[in-house]
Amino acid sequence: MPFRDPTTIGRVRHVLGSTVTVELDSALAGVTPLWRGRPVPIGQVGSLVRLPQGPVTLLASVTLVGISELTAPPPPALAPEQGDRWLQVQLLGEVDALGKFRRGVATYPGLDDTVHFVTAEDIAAAYPPPNEHRVKVGVVSSNPDVPVAVDLASFVARHSAIVGSTGSGKSSTVASILQSVVDQGWRSANLVVIDPHGEYASAFGANASVRSVFGGAAKALRIPFWALPPTDLLHLLTGIETKTVLDRFSELVIAERTRFASKCAWIPNELAIRIGTETPLPFDLRNVWYALDRANRRTVVGNPASAEALVAEGDAATLTPAEFQAYGAGGSPPNKGVTFGVYSPAVDRLRARLTDPTYAFLLSPPDTAAADPLPATVAEWLGGTSPISILDFSGVPSEVADVAIGVTLQILLEVSTRSDLRDAIGRGRPTLIVLEEAHRYLSKSDKDS
Repeated sequence: MPFRDPTTIGRVRHVLGSTVTVELDSALAGVTPLWRGRPVPIGQVGSLVRLPQGPVTLLASVTLVGISELTAPPPPALAPEQGDRWLQVQLLGEVDALGKFRRGVATYPGLDDTVHFVTAEDIAAAYPPPNEHRVKVGVVSSNPDVPVAVDLASFVARHSAIVGSTGSGKSSTVASILQSVVDQGWRSANLVVIDPHGEYASAFGANASVRSVFGGAAKALRIPFWALPPTDLLHLLTGIETKTVLDRFSELVIAERTRFASKCAWIPNELAIRIGTETPLPFDLRNVWYALDRANRRTVVGNPASAEALVAEGDAATLTPAEFQAYGAGGSPPNKGVTFGVYSPAVDRLRARLTDPTYAFLLSPPDTAAADPLPATVAEWLGGTSPISILDFSGVPSEVADVAIGVTLQILLEVSTRSDLRDAIGRGRPTLIVLEEAHRYLSKSDKDS
């Protein structure tokens, strides 16, 4: 009698590309075999199997299970074969003779080849053990003896997603992964969690720095709108990107940044004369609105029409618009200024944002600082010496939070790609940003996704 490998569970009956149908050994029907004192999950979706091919071993995942007597027979059979149990598996990769795993397969199984359940030794190559570069985040569900470790360099440098239905444990999984990074010695990690619902602050204890929109002065989350380029800022606040409005808005932003720079001793004169649209210097957005609104309302008198038909100056600080005489009917004076109505509805939308109390934390006028406030703000976002930083936007209306989060992400991107401060953020010390409920920011309907 030929020797039977105790790990054998069946034989290959059909191969279609990387999908393989396996007939289970009849002796296993209704039986859960034990291996080294533990039950082996045969026939469970998601479990792994191996298919030896000489010096190469193929690894596959179970995707479908069935019983032939409950399904229609494949042609040319005339009647179903009673009692046959089968699996459908998807080939994942192969382990070569040197024990190295690679995704995809170059060798395919043949009919009647044996199929085996996997042991810890069989899949060790596919799941490298934790080391100084890889962090353990869990174990293989079908084989608890095999740890699952994440290569941090790849994990941080690439996009990844954790998906599942509501209540399936996505947030808990994220918290577990981040806590694993910290617990295994990565105390200087830049892990930033964008938390729209305030769910993560209690998960990490002393390992996390928490900044909240409503956290009080000591833990307040500061969002410097002024660090954004005018194009992005105008789009975020008004949704308008027309060239006429953008050009004038940009000119006014540069003028206000220059005015702010003239009041700050920490800004050298040579920098002040090179201020451009993307120079990250604070400015008062109320002054920009006032100048834009005044040009949009202006009526004029005289020949040529050059004198403003002004009734009241208005006040930028209180967002009070300037008042002008109504333009005359039939071309009689006062006449419309050359930019009359050109900047509508941008000025109205901008004022609505500035007067909306829910935007106050985002659009507050900057103070004349003793030093550049941007590095300090980014350092707060990164959590200082804490390995995990939580930016808590809970309590903020969703449409406001989306704008604020957009500003935060844009600034982090700009700083990481443009800054030479390698010890803070950038290529020398990358940042992993975790977006809770990422579908809010990656909607297919948003052209900027």
